[in-house]
Amino acid sequence: MYFLGVDGGGTKTCFTLINETGKVINKVIKGSSHPTQIGFGNLEKLLKEGLEETINNSNIFKKDIERVHLGLAGYGIVKEIAEGILEVVDKVFSGVKYNLSSDVRVAIAGALAGEDGINIVAGTGSIALALRNNEIIRCGGWGYSVGDEASAYWIGKKTIELFSKESDGRIEKGPLYEMIKTNLGLTRDAEIISYVNDKIKGDRMEIAKLAKISSEAAKLGDEGAIAIFNEAAVELVEMIKALLKNYSNDLVRVSYSGGVFKSGDLILNPLNNMLKGYNVELVEPILSPDIGACLLAYTESGNNINARFLENLLSDKR
Repeated sequence: MYFLGVDGGGTKTCFTLINETGKVINKVIKGSSHPTQIGFGNLEKLLKEGLEETINNSNIFKKDIERVHLGLAGYGIVKEIAEGILEVVDKVFSGVKYNLSSDVRVAIAGALAGEDGINIVAGTGSIALALRNNEIIRCGGWGYSVGDEASAYWIGKKTIELFSKESDGRIEKGPLYEMIKTNLGLTRDAEIISYVNDKIKGDRMEIAKLAKISSEAAKLGDEGAIAIFNEAAVELVEMIKALLKNYSNDLVRVSYSGGVFKSGDLILNPLNNMLKGYNVELVEPILSPDIGACLLAYTESGNNINARFLENLLSDKR
């Protein structure tokens, strides 16, 4: 008996197969599954290929999969996109029992191993979810054209802005100034305009990649870059505070996921400092989002999580 978890985001899609004891049998990694980036036709192709590779690599049959849980980016508040995703999933997973949710749903399932609490996601986009008595409450997640504060895209946009200010002398030049010129191959500062508008055409993913440069510059002492991450922490705390209103006075565990947190203490230290005085505990994610999807597939089949099952899931992380 097997259970398949699918975690699909704006950067990559992970298909993870486990058995009834929680042991990971196989993983298949594909690219972005966000339909606004790749279209519904390519989403169908990606899901079909990921499912087929998982089955073939694991030497099983489709009918051996007891249940699938898919957490896919875009399956949220925009009705047309959600309906399109559902249509594609229903076609690809015909004959298999499945549940469909957003990628942030599987992120919180993994981060807190199915327990109540809050999970903040800061990847290409950003959102925060609270889980309370099997009820999901969301905050943020309005998309890059409206919000997505503290996301990699948001940080990338701030990084471009910082470069322009350092170039002008509005802010003293720090390590970020030369790092941007070197990484983007700029001979003149003004070329960043054509780089953003013409070369990458304002591409969300390419702008999000600049967050890594900002992180590296901040670790080298660039005060402007440090300020960006402090501002990002402020935005994340505002989402956490909004979700805390749904809980009583009990201690609430808060976890996190997404590429922005690869910057480590740069974002976690200000986050911890700003949460002092609130009845929360900031905890490292217990499981990855793809394993969170597996956990949901397992419990949605009527199974209870026991110590052995959880230990096997945790061994995948180690």
